[in-house]
Amino acid sequence: MDYSNLFIFNNLDSDSINAISKTFPKGQSFKKGEIIYSKDTFKNAIGFVLSGNVVALANNHNEILLKNFTANMCFGVAAIFGGGDCYVSTITAKTDCKILFITEDELKSIFNEYPQVAINYITFLSNKVRFLNEKLRVISCMSAEDTLMTYFSSVADGDGYTNIPKNMTAFAKMLGLSRATLYRALDVLEKNGSILRENNKLKVIDNEKNY
Repeated sequence: MDYSNLFIFNNLDSDSINAISKTFPKGQSFKKGEIIYSKDTFKNAIGFVLSGNVVALANNHNEILLKNFTANMCFGVAAIFGGGDCYVSTITAKTDCKILFITEDELKSIFNEYPQVAINYITFLSNKVRFLNEKLRVISCMSAEDTLMTYFSSVADGDGYTNIPKNMTAFAKMLGLSRATLYRALDVLEKNGSILRENNKLKVIDNEKNY
């Protein structure tokens, strides 16, 4: 199995990557629709997607999509290094998939022997903080259209697709918008070509070009 595309291996030589990879446990397989992490049932481990597609849904009955994870992406950062008794979202297999779980203790051991991996992990967390800060800035300060585009771009899969939320009232509340404002913003984005609705899905076209 080639793990070289995982972010923890950035700037490491092939010998170090091979040595670390040999310590990894086998990947675990999950069937489409199977819950991997839930609010009360999860591992104290970061999960790397080796194959397939995984989604994070909000921990409420509305199940709003928070993030798509494809090969080489990871989830579970909130479950380690100070994670509480509850996980922040529900992680579900969107397709059949295989996940590599690396526990907190295993990460610490790797950090001790390979400091570059610790630097990579800190860089990853710093980028997540910057990304979340930008999302908060957009949601709190910019137009409804900008808020929607930021959200759709962050949850779209590699082909630019995301599901249209089923509960638009809850979706509007999550974004800090009124339901009427949400629908107006969706119409604006569709008319200017930034998004395309296809049945129950939505495609982000190119917000840099069209919006």
